[in-house]
Amino acid sequence: MAFDAPSARHLAVKKTSSGISLAHGVASAPQDARSHAYSARDTVTQKPHCETPRLTGNPAMARKPQPLPMRRAVTPVCDTAPRKLPVMRRYEVMSLDAAGEIVSSRHVAPATPQFEAAFSAFARGTLLTTDQGLCAIEDLLPGMLIETSELGPCPVLWIGSMTILPDAPVETPDQTRMTRIMADTFGMGRPMTDVVAGPGARLLHRPAALRELNGTGARSGQVFTPAADFEDGMSTIRITPPRPVTVYHLCLDRHASIKVSGIKMESFHPGPGMEQRMGPNMLSLFLSLFPHIRSLDDFGPLAYPRVTRETLDSLTAA
Repeated sequence: MAFDAPSARHLAVKKTSSGISLAHGVASAPQDARSHAYSARDTVTQKPHCETPRLTGNPAMARKPQPLPMRRAVTPVCDTAPRKLPVMRRYEVMSLDAAGEIVSSRHVAPATPQFEAAFSAFARGTLLTTDQGLCAIEDLLPGMLIETSELGPCPVLWIGSMTILPDAPVETPDQTRMTRIMADTFGMGRPMTDVVAGPGARLLHRPAALRELNGTGARSGQVFTPAADFEDGMSTIRITPPRPVTVYHLCLDRHASIKVSGIKMESFHPGPGMEQRMGPNMLSLFLSLFPHIRSLDDFGPLAYPRVTRETLDSLTAA
């Protein structure tokens, strides 16, 4: 039986040192040549990871990336209204230092009722009773003795002043209004002349509802009431000055009533609860206006209670 020569598909193979099986009669390439071939193949076939993928379909179906639509910038809207800054004004102060010398200073602070009340009791030209006789408020100096109803002559420790502007942008209209008290409004010589009081002025009086009290201090039946509350349209009227007016206030060692043109009016005292109406920073700024004061306790207690006319009317009605 004759056998045909084996076909190429069935050629005997042998293993080379590199693990590649070759047919008998086929010489293996040198090692350097094989390495070069493999390196070239790897270089050609290896693709970088960031290579852009190619489309294998119809090129006509390829689409260019569309640009994002342009959007108009929108200005952010604030949910809350911007905080309104307080109006500032200039305050002038005269006081006594530790050596008893007069020191003058100027300050810039908010034009709020709490600050202005310390500077706006008496208009220029108001007559006060001193141990040397009557003296206009603008001529009064720290260290001078002023007559009080409770303590007799007391030295003035502090004088503050400011200017009321009729068209100033203040918080309330009352800050630019004055009260004119006609002569003899409360009796003969009370006051002796017309008195123009500022927004921070208070009068000492004994209301009808408290006339049965005969003690001293808070039990005397006397109270301090804002001068504006006595407005009746005839002998006591509210006015808006047509031009700037300089107003003053003064502070004693203790709170007391001082004699002003025959009537009793209040020396300055911030009143109880000031620390609750101001924040710590604002309170520190307020106290800086009083060189002789370190804390609110240094003002001492009120000589008499403070009562508004509305409260007195309710007591009378009851």
